[in-house]
Amino acid sequence: MYLQSCALCGLFFSASLSFAADPKVMTSSLRDDGTLLVNGKPVMPYGFYISTRHTGDIRLKCVEEIHRVGGTVVHIQGPWHEDTRFLDRAAELGLWVIAGHTETEAKLERVRKFKDHPAIIAWTIFDDANTLSTVPHLKKMHGLVKEIVPHRLTYNPLGTQTRDILMPADGFFSCSDFVGWEMYPVANPKAADPTLKATEIQMTLVEQAAKRAKRPFWILPQTFKWPGSRVPTPEEYRNLCYVGLINGAKGVMPWSIYHMVDAPEVQAKKKAEGLPAWEEWYLPDNKELWLQCAAVGAELKEIAPFLLNGKRTKLTEGTFLSAAVWQSETESLLIVANLSENENRSHPIKLPKGIDGELVPVIKNRPHTLTLSQGIVTGMVNKADVQIYRIVPKKAGT
Repeated sequence: MYLQSCALCGLFFSASLSFAADPKVMTSSLRDDGTLLVNGKPVMPYGFYISTRHTGDIRLKCVEEIHRVGGTVVHIQGPWHEDTRFLDRAAELGLWVIAGHTETEAKLERVRKFKDHPAIIAWTIFDDANTLSTVPHLKKMHGLVKEIVPHRLTYNPLGTQTRDILMPADGFFSCSDFVGWEMYPVANPKAADPTLKATEIQMTLVEQAAKRAKRPFWILPQTFKWPGSRVPTPEEYRNLCYVGLINGAKGVMPWSIYHMVDAPEVQAKKKAEGLPAWEEWYLPDNKELWLQCAAVGAELKEIAPFLLNGKRTKLTEGTFLSAAVWQSETESLLIVANLSENENRSHPIKLPKGIDGELVPVIKNRPHTLTLSQGIVTGMVNKADVQIYRIVPKKAGT
């Protein structure tokens, strides 16, 4: 039965992410459609960055918290190589690690030392790669890393805090095996348009750039507050995650579970000048947002079979509803997100030919107001909400 196979695949999402006994046979690669493969098996990545100025104890704490909420991947910003207890703990828990950063040839020694560690699936070349580095340098470092560790992947996070247009990013999509797109709109003082609708516009451009480069991308949703600003609401965070998936993202890895960017003396100087400073941030201290992070993890586990193996079709363009369908042999998955933070929205959504039946809510304790008739989905979606349905064919005679 399909539901049984879904349940088994869902269990694989979190429970069977075990490491090979011989670390030298552990490989990470990409399927032709951009899906992450670990030891040849498809994985739906969901996890978090551990950002700057962390200690060994903080790294351990974060790894264990990410695992507890259903995460499967963690990105660790450097430096981390002097205390690697978190690597072994990640391996014990079945948590994949993306290790950062490898900006210069001087840091290649770290890659050589840990090239066969069974937790590391990828190496980050450069943070904010399209604003802090160049295409020739990134391609050079990608080649040098792959010479050392051809059985693992390379990664670059990209983005633009103006959120106006891609700035210039096209060439940067081809400098690593896959990229992450930084999406930090909420109360962003630098944003040209800090709205969820602008996020959809930019994600459409990101998907187009990724297709031109023939590279998959992951979405890096905002889980922090800009200095002097506010944190995303749980609804905004969930919306960012799913708008990324609707537009083709192959993984979700928010920034971040922990960060402390400004040193104490820098914080003091900024405060004396009346400027906001980056302060220590530990995401689980924000109880409501952290609960939403866990909820998204559980939801992704539930729908992983569709995301990993279904045929995705984007259904909307230019409206306040963003939607896509993932089609399998017997059922389909529909995700619809309202891009307005302030108003409930409705817009008819036409499904691809041949997809019809009954909408069955995936998340039972959330609103489900949409209906399906003759291939058209209609209904009102609450502000910033995301609704997820299985489309189950109707039985003959019904």
